[in-house]
Amino acid sequence: MVLEETLIIRGPIDVPEVTRAFREAGMPARITQTVALEGLVSAKGTIRDVKALLKEEASRIEELTEETGIEEGEDTGPGGLHDPYFDVVERVAEVIAEFMERYQPGDVIPMAGIKEWMVPSAGAAPEGEPAGAVSPDAESSMLYRFMAFTALDENGLIETGDEELVVQGHMDPEDIILALPGGAVEDIDPEALKEHGILTEMTVTAVPEYRLEFGPEAVLGADLEKVDELADDLEIDEDEYISFREGVSLKQVVTARTIEVLDERGTLAPAEVAEALGSSTVGGTEDGWEIMLDLTPEFVKGLLNDLRKIGLVRKKGAGFRSI
Repeated sequence: MVLEETLIIRGPIDVPEVTRAFREAGMPARITQTVALEGLVSAKGTIRDVKALLKEEASRIEELTEETGIEEGEDTGPGGLHDPYFDVVERVAEVIAEFMERYQPGDVIPMAGIKEWMVPSAGAAPEGEPAGAVSPDAESSMLYRFMAFTALDENGLIETGDEELVVQGHMDPEDIILALPGGAVEDIDPEALKEHGILTEMTVTAVPEYRLEFGPEAVLGADLEKVDELADDLEIDEDEYISFREGVSLKQVVTARTIEVLDERGTLAPAEVAEALGSSTVGGTEDGWEIMLDLTPEFVKGLLNDLRKIGLVRKKGAGFRSI
């Protein structure tokens, strides 16, 4: 059916809750579960080597822009070109140093204390945000502390249990191996990575994938404003949802115009409907926008058959007419 639409949700979900939520929004769905493989790329190296690499890359880019020129309006920052990841690495190194100054080898720290250390006080809520909202600075601080905690754990400097953490040792923060998102080095020459001892690796994981399949009646009856709210509440991946929403919206537009054509012209064959759709537009100068419909007869035939199955058009000989 050409009027069906599928929304993919990756990661664990509460299937009954999701099904109920979409049904209440007027879009009953059939859910099937599969498994998708996802690759997470990271770059690993000592903090010293990562900083040297990023600093060298920033210098190389700055020299290149001086030679070739740079377009007006490009932001190079007050100190020239730099890599934002360099700032992240420096902050993480500072957090690690602070942790080692605060806790000594052999210290036993309740996990509640570690959670308090990792989550800074929210302070005043940002302007326009509800009380209790976390400021951007607090969010950044939490990210640095999380990355520092992960590095301490992966370098064997702490040992975590269910209730407590034991500090195993200290080392120069610059010698600690740190993992960064692969995007930090994706544009850097592999030879430069090798020279600085930076290893890129991919971790492949199996992630549950849920396919929400919506039939024609659900697609055509969807209240997109309600579904938008639903997508926010369920924290559906933005890219997946945008694609899904566009598909639903366009199918609603095409269907509405198809029925208008049949109402205006009576019984038509699929090829005639396709021609009529192509010779007109949806919207106009008064609306400030218009949509051109360039659809094949094969697609239109499938569309008309779907509309016939849900009782919106009737087949008469080789043609179709509205009801």
